[in-house]
Amino acid sequence: MNTAPVTAIIPTYRDGDALRRALRSVANQTVRPREVIVVDDASGDDSLDKICAECAFQPLKLIKLAQNMGPGAARNAGISASAEAFLAFLDADDEWHPEKLRLQMEVMLAPRAPPLSSHRKGFTGAAWPTLDGQVRARCITRLAILTSNVAPISTVVIRRDAVRHYFPRTYACEDYWFVAAHVLSGIRAVRMDQTLARADKPAFGARGLSSRLHAMQLGEMRTHFSLWREGQIRWWEYAPLVTWTLLKYLRRISIVLFRNVAAPPAYGRGRE
Repeated sequence: MNTAPVTAIIPTYRDGDALRRALRSVANQTVRPREVIVVDDASGDDSLDKICAECAFQPLKLIKLAQNMGPGAARNAGISASAEAFLAFLDADDEWHPEKLRLQMEVMLAPRAPPLSSHRKGFTGAAWPTLDGQVRARCITRLAILTSNVAPISTVVIRRDAVRHYFPRTYACEDYWFVAAHVLSGIRAVRMDQTLARADKPAFGARGLSSRLHAMQLGEMRTHFSLWREGQIRWWEYAPLVTWTLLKYLRRISIVLFRNVAAPPAYGRGRE
C-alpha cells in the first residue's frame, strides 16, 4: 500500500455513522496517510472505541479530551500529537475522494511546493466528478480569502513546520480563521480545481434558519475583527468586510427561506 508522510486529523463529537463514513474514505485512499488521529471532544459516546476499532486503517490513534472544548481545540490536540511532516484535516461529517491524497500530495511534494493547499468541496451528497488526471492549482489571493472561505478545512493540507497559528477555541468559523490567518501572514497557498471532498448536507441551513446561520455570521465577523486587531487586515479592508458579510448573511437567509417553502419539513419531524 502506497503511503504519504501525512497525519489525518479528525475531530468528532457524537458523529456515529458519519464518522464511520469519514474513516472509510480515509481507508479507501489510493495513497494512504501514514497516521490517522481521531480526537474525541468529550462526547461521552461509548461506541467511539468500537467505530475506531472497526476502521480498515490501523493503527489508528484515538485521543479523548477530558472536557468539551470545540472542534478547534480538538484539531489543536491532533496537531500536537502528530508525527508526520504534513497535516490533513477531515471533519467527521465529511468524506474524501479516493484520489484526494494522491493528487494533493503531488502538489505538496513537487519542487517549490506551497506550504498549504486546498481544493473544491461538494455539498448535498453530490456525486464525485470525473477526474481528468491533470492537477491544476491557483494561488489563493488576499481578496479571495477575505471575501469567501475558499479553503474549507476538510480540503486543507499544510506542512507541519509551516503552522504559525493554532485554531481558536470558538464553535463557528474557527477553521476559516486558521486558513485566513496563515494566508494573510504570508504563507503561499494554492487551491486545486478538483472536487476531492464532500458533505452529505447543504453548505448552510441544513435544518432551517436555526442551523448555525447566526453562528456562522457571528463567527465570520469575529474572525475579521480578530485579524484586523492583530494587524493582518488593514482598516480600509475591514470596514467594507462588515457590509460584505451582512450581505452574505441576508443571501443565506433568503436561500434557506426559499428552500423551506419549496420543500417544507415532513410532518412530525422533531424540532431542533
